[in-house]
Order: sequence, then C-alpha cells, then structure tokens
Amino acid sequence: MKTVTANLGDLLHKGSVKDIYSGSDKENLIFDFSDRYSVFDWGEMPNEIEGKGESLAAMGQFFFDWLGDKEIWRNWEPSIQLNGLEGEFLSHLKKKGLTHHALGLLVDRPTSFMVQKVEVPRLDEEKGIYNYAPYASKPENTLVPLEVIFRFGVPEGSSLLKRSDNQKYLRELGLVNPPKVNDWFKRPIIEFSTKLESTDRYINYHEAQNISGLTDYEFSRLHALTTMVALRLESFFKAFKIKLWDGKFEWAFDKLEEKGRNFMLVDSIGPDELRLSLKGESLSKEFLRSFYRGSSWLDAVEKAKLMAKAKGLVDWKTIVIQQFRVTPIALTDKYLELAKGLYHGLVNEVLIHGGEKPMHSEAISLEELVSEMKELKKGAQ
Repeated sequence: MKTVTANLGDLLHKGSVKDIYSGSDKENLIFDFSDRYSVFDWGEMPNEIEGKGESLAAMGQFFFDWLGDKEIWRNWEPSIQLNGLEGEFLSHLKKKGLTHHALGLLVDRPTSFMVQKVEVPRLDEEKGIYNYAPYASKPENTLVPLEVIFRFGVPEGSSLLKRSDNQKYLRELGLVNPPKVNDWFKRPIIEFSTKLESTDRYINYHEAQNISGLTDYEFSRLHALTTMVALRLESFFKAFKIKLWDGKFEWAFDKLEEKGRNFMLVDSIGPDELRLSLKGESLSKEFLRSFYRGSSWLDAVEKAKLMAKAKGLVDWKTIVIQQFRVTPIALTDKYLELAKGLYHGLVNEVLIHGGEKPMHSEAISLEELVSEMKELKKGAQ
C-alpha cells in the first residue's frame, strides 16, 4: 500500500467515527479513523472497539490502491452482460484504473491516510428544506451530494424493504416484483440518498440528478461507474467465500471532459460501508446494528425521526433524549470481543487476498469468528 509522511495539522472536523485534519498543506487532508462506532445515524456510541480505526484505515487505503490499479481490471470480466456505457467505462478502467482521492497511509500513524481535498458546499436550510444552489454552477473537485447505494441482494434488515410498496420507484430500479428477504438480483440495483442533509433520505433518480446538477450523461456515467466498482468488489470478496450484499460509495466531481465531468471515488471502503456475510453471519457494521434491533432506544430513534420530519425539524436526537428519555446502552463484553475480531479478522483476509501481509497476528480466523457468532445467537434464544 502507498504510504506518505505528513503531520496531522489542525482538527477541522470531529465525526462520530472519523476525524478530519488539515494536514501539512492546503491541497490535502488527513482522515483519522477512531475506534468509535456509530449506528442508525446516532453518532458516537458508548463503546470503543480496539483496533477498529487502524483496520478501517488499512482497508480504505488498500481498496483505493487496488481499484486504482489498471492491472486488476485488465483481465477481469464481469458476471453480467454490460450495456454500452458500462462497457465504455470498463475499457477506460482497463487502461487507467479508477480515479480516487487517497494518497497513502501515514507512516507514523496507521489509523490515518492522506486524501486529496475536495470542496464540500454548505447548503442553506429552512424548516428542513435544503437549497442545492451551489451545484447549479457545475462545480469541479467538489463532493457529489449523494450517497450512491448498490445492492446485489436483500438481507434481513435491508432498508429497501421499507420502499417495497412504491411500484413506480421499484420500476425505476429495474425491479418487476416487490423485493423480499434473501432475493438476489441479476445485476446490482442502484439507489440514491442525500448526503449533506441532517438525516439521509432516499430519493428517486430525477431528484438525485436534479439536486446534484448532473447532466443526463453525467448521471448515466455515475450509475455505470458505481455498477462497475460494485461488481469488481463482489468478485474480490467472492474469491474467499465472503458474500457482498450491498454497499455505498461517495463520489466527487472531477475535471470536465468532452462529454461531461468525470468522477473520483472518495471517503472510504470497508465494513462500515459494505454489508458482508460469511455462512450467514454478518461481517460488517450490521453486526453492531443487530445488537440494538428491538431495543427501546431504536424504537425511540425511529419515532423521533418521523416526529422531527413532520415538524420540519432537523434535530431528532433531542426528542429521543428529552421526550423518550432513552440513550443507547453499551455493548456487552462478548459483543465487544466479537466486534474486535470482526475488524481484525476481516482486514487480515482482505490484505492477504490482495497480496499484502496481515495486520493483526493475534486475530482469530473469520471461520472461528463466525462459529462464535452462531454460538452467541444460540445463547440469546
């Protein structure tokens, strides 16, 4: 993996999981991954998971390097028949690799990697309505205000199930029948949600294109690139028997070309962005989410979000705390132990299958981890 020597600089943003520093120059930033975790948009949760930050940083830099290498595309053939635009971009990837913003892991701080800085416009908001005017000017080197979600299938807990009664929306995704748990699609379906609003919301293709200021060609390009990267990741994990169900990407507008702006992949890729499983057990943040499903806290979160939306409010967390009087509980010791094993074991497998040395020599294998997860489930029944 690429490495760089740099100073953290000033703290610009403290996130629920990731902190952003100014770095040593104005062109780049430092992403520093903590051992904190966040689920259901809450922000920082009660526990920390030892080694999580180091594992996420390594996986993020690895996947950027890997996807940016034209050699991993050159002899790869997708598992589906491509349309014309997808085929065009696959040819481009075979020649140049994928454009991304990662510059390398910090030599003396393994929880961090350096990235090319992209602009993130501030959106004016009034009563829950956001103004996307900054995107009307067709900016370059700027974050696309969308999370782009790909789905190969429908695992338990998939949010797609909440939209299964919207037939018009499903047709837009290319689905003939309402999705159900364990469905598997012939090709990945692509969804869009907002990125720069206080709470992410799923939107249709027309609104996604409109708020982002995308031309028809650029929107098709974004869809095609997402499909290609998703398929390439799916085949990578499949090689060591891990199932990739879905995931999310963030993109930034790159330079304007003859037909429109190109895109570069930004943020990070790892188990917090991908839903993975092995022998039916989750190897992603879904494992952490599962601890809270059915809890009074999550019930309050879902009710508070609806109440805030109805009143045009941005802050729903205050409703949870003040009106429902609940906060998330800490993970049990066993859950915390398995969460640590998940991040340590997964980064080891990813690095080994990518031709790198494993990071955590003391980590149990994913096979052992899955067995312990199954035992934990039995004990909870």
